[in-house]
Amino acid sequence: MAMTEQRTGAKQKKFTGWHVLMWIGGFFGVMFFANGMFVYYARSTWPGVVEQSPYQASQNYNNTLKEAQAQADRHWQMAMQLKRRQNEVFLVVEAKDKLGNPLTDLEIEANIGRSVTETFDRQIVMTPQSDGVYQGSIGTLDPGRWRIQLEALQNKEVKFQTLETVTLN
Repeated sequence: MAMTEQRTGAKQKKFTGWHVLMWIGGFFGVMFFANGMFVYYARSTWPGVVEQSPYQASQNYNNTLKEAQAQADRHWQMAMQLKRRQNEVFLVVEAKDKLGNPLTDLEIEANIGRSVTETFDRQIVMTPQSDGVYQGSIGTLDPGRWRIQLEALQNKEVKFQTLETVTLN
């Protein structure tokens, strides 16, 4: 027998319960670490708040539907563009009624940001430039897709709301 051991080389190692425990512990340790990283990045990039008071919004749901129908009945058109001039970016909105006439008596506010985080959100008050054309300075803005939430007020009452995604080159 001694001769057989010399010919085959070193002794074979046994796979024991400790080895199984180490493999299972290592596997689940890696899984917990990866999931922990996913949870951390998900929680740190977007808070998940869409509505500050979901209960209150649900109570006003019928009113929200009426406002949306009234907005649809107006047939207003709001064409939005992001324009770059040197290092500064501007939001330009052209507002027209259902007949194509410019809307000149509006107060327009916009919130610009990324779709997945609130870190880059910027609030803009638009100023009238010419008949139905409103402009607001954003400052510097990186290229990419930007979410624009627009509200147009007439006589201090919200008459038009939209949420669109615009690409800046």
